[in-house]
Amino acid sequence: MDFLYISPEFPPNYAAFIHHLNGAGVNVRAIGEADFHFMPESLRSALRYYVRTDLHSVSAVEQAMAELLSAGTGMGFPDRLDLVESHNEQWLRLEAWLNERYGIDGIRPSEVDRLKRKSVMKTVFQAEGLPVARGERIRNMDHAAALADAIGYPLILKPDEGVGAGGIFKVRDETELRRLLPGLPEDYLLEEFIEGRIVSFDGLTDRNGNIIFESSLIYGDGVLEYLMGKDTFFYVSRDIPAPLTDIGRRLVRTFDVRRKFFHFEFFRVGDTYMPIEINCRPPGGPILDMMNYSVDDDLYAAYARMITQGTTSVASEKKYWCAYIGRRDRAYRLNHEEVLARCGDRLAEYGENPLVFQGAMCRYRYIVRTPDEADLLQTAQDIMAVA
Repeated sequence: MDFLYISPEFPPNYAAFIHHLNGAGVNVRAIGEADFHFMPESLRSALRYYVRTDLHSVSAVEQAMAELLSAGTGMGFPDRLDLVESHNEQWLRLEAWLNERYGIDGIRPSEVDRLKRKSVMKTVFQAEGLPVARGERIRNMDHAAALADAIGYPLILKPDEGVGAGGIFKVRDETELRRLLPGLPEDYLLEEFIEGRIVSFDGLTDRNGNIIFESSLIYGDGVLEYLMGKDTFFYVSRDIPAPLTDIGRRLVRTFDVRRKFFHFEFFRVGDTYMPIEINCRPPGGPILDMMNYSVDDDLYAAYARMITQGTTSVASEKKYWCAYIGRRDRAYRLNHEEVLARCGDRLAEYGENPLVFQGAMCRYRYIVRTPDEADLLQTAQDIMAVA
């Protein structure tokens, strides 16, 4: 099998996908923007060929593909590719374009809007009879002001197409709205501010769209609050409420998610789950690793088996609640050595985050797992307590 991976160096933990694909006998070729020689040696060794290019330029990507396919032929590989993947939301449109341009099985450009644009997702959610935050894509300042008057402040202003919390603003009044809107370069949605905990329904599907693995995250706060300086805290749950499972599974079918990870976010308001957005990618940062810790299995390896075999199985029993606890550069009641002593063998990993993650994920991370939720919450509270 010949497999094209887009941007293999980022995020760093996703190199595990390539290691396992290579170990399963897949010829992994790649295109990306990083200097090949700055990648870890283990990643370089797992790639059969790599071309550095500008992933934002169609002509540059076409030139890179011509080189990659020509070089592959010279090395005895077929002059075609079987699959394309990036696991990165930023490159989903490029993935779809490559599929269509080179006749590869997978999503097509005509399908991407409903997987990327929040306004289109909202119409799908409503067609499924699911409650959503009131709001819509704004056309101009007058439309925004009228919509704000109809919904009421505070409001959330967010890009129609975006990743994470980038470009999201909480708007408290019309003065703030009129100050923010003229400087925004993209299509934006204006929505009511929902008071509710954010939870997710995450997992992996096989080639036929059957769910191989499912999981759920519970967020301490929204990503916007983390970007504003709060310590980051979220955790993988041992239990997925039946209503969330039912809605999540239905949306996997509705959006026809095949041979991909998925990350669906919801507001939980009482017993109601309001979909926020869907993502056809793994949840970000170290969350795949946290899922692995929660079940004592390996989703990176499972993905490689699914790609080569069409489907596979993953341990389904959630043995542990698993939390991510981020700390910033400030004084805490427990120093690092005291945190290590406090956590003991419940500490799955710790370290300093890559700079690009530090705004939302804090500078330092501690990942803790325990079979007891109360113990997990108390441990997180102790680690985040400031001096």
